[in-house]
Amino acid sequence: MARTARPGSLVVGVVSGAVGLADAIIDRIAEGALADGDRLPSTRALAEQTGLSRGTVVRAFDELSAAGFVESVQGSGTRVCAGAGLAARAGARTRGQGAQDGQRGEAGRDGRAGAPSVPAPEPRRGRSPRDLRPGIPDVALVDERAWRSAVRHAAAEGLAGVNPWEEPSPSLRAALAEHLRRHRGIAVGDPVLFDSSRSAIAALCAAFVTVQRGRHGGGSVPFHMEDPGYRGAVLMAREQGLDVRFHPAEPGGLDAARLGSEPAIVFTTPAHQFPLGHRMSVDRRVELVKWAGQTGSLVIEDDYDGEFRYGVAPLPALATLPAAADHVAYVGTSSKSVAPDLRVAWCLPPGQLRREVERWLVVHRRGPSSLPADALAAFIGSGGMDRHLARAARVYSDRRGRLVAALGRECPGLQVTGVEAGLHLCVVLPGYDDDEVVRLLERAGWRTRSLSGQSARAEVSGLVLSYSRLSSRDAAEFAAELRRVLERLESG
Repeated sequence: MARTARPGSLVVGVVSGAVGLADAIIDRIAEGALADGDRLPSTRALAEQTGLSRGTVVRAFDELSAAGFVESVQGSGTRVCAGAGLAARAGARTRGQGAQDGQRGEAGRDGRAGAPSVPAPEPRRGRSPRDLRPGIPDVALVDERAWRSAVRHAAAEGLAGVNPWEEPSPSLRAALAEHLRRHRGIAVGDPVLFDSSRSAIAALCAAFVTVQRGRHGGGSVPFHMEDPGYRGAVLMAREQGLDVRFHPAEPGGLDAARLGSEPAIVFTTPAHQFPLGHRMSVDRRVELVKWAGQTGSLVIEDDYDGEFRYGVAPLPALATLPAAADHVAYVGTSSKSVAPDLRVAWCLPPGQLRREVERWLVVHRRGPSSLPADALAAFIGSGGMDRHLARAARVYSDRRGRLVAALGRECPGLQVTGVEAGLHLCVVLPGYDDDEVVRLLERAGWRTRSLSGQSARAEVSGLVLSYSRLSSRDAAEFAAELRRVLERLESG
């Protein structure tokens, strides 16, 4: 039986605003005054206790929910998520230290936070809702009015007449720095802008190779990654002539003990491993950064969909850990949070690689176009991005839940992985030819992606399924069709 926390147990002294209240609640979680599973007081009761407006308390709860510290359960109020205590004691917060120490104003955040799950409109264009291949968010969730306002703001600035790979959007770099502080806890950094995360990965690989050869001469540089894993990273590594070495994907994440002692590049997706969806544990995150420091290696942290978490505690980005600044490069993209056709990505390279990364960018001319970059800056700066992420997380969580429930009803024996974060999950299909499953599903009108197609050596079979645009009716119909396909294959 979960406890209900008393309002007075949540704050120490006077708190100011939603950020201050969120920080105080996390402090109470870290101290043990609030335990995993405890039910928080209602927003009305807490507002009366603290003297804050109810809207301010709602915004604090919304921020805690978006960061994964609490979850709202229909009919049961708001509870502390499982694992939140461990994360809070490890130093995870909803915002980076730089934002906590600086201004805490909430200008531009006039959206109603904490609202119940909102039914989303059908997609306006693009892929069919029955195309479940991963990689595409639901662009219909983006507030058209807010986005058009951001585009008008960017267009009103006129043409800058600069090369975006030499003088990238200063407004977007500033907006992203603040966004990363608040949403991913990365307190310091000036992002380098790219047209895609693949370009950022290629630039980081090339920069590390250049620096290593300047120090130690020739020789192939190892590139470690999990298998199955992101095939785009493999392509970029081989393009740079790296020695790609695969390691089995494990639920706890990549084990640094497997990596040897020579300087190398490690590619990882710790927030939501692609494609299996595992989350790297805190201890393996710490050990990986420690290993990178001891060996003089580079860790590329691809945070492709880390802004979406569902009912689980937040885990600190690798880039926020002690000693990470010299050895971890953080890579992010707008392709999952907003839309891939923006073609805007960014990275925070270690200081020793920054000059070479920027040189690669100029030589290869792989920066984003100025107009979409400036529009994204205006969208972030207006608060439109925060409101969008809060709404999208609620909608995606609901769609994920409906797909998981449908699979559980129709195919109860199948293992489903990766449901705690991101925009996709995996259905493991041992004993089946997943390419044949994909073909049969396509005949029935469903497009999916095989798990074996994401693997170089591991013998895995399954489906990688995006639920970002999946309606409740389609979720039920897909699960039923998958059951029929598997029954057909079993019967020969």
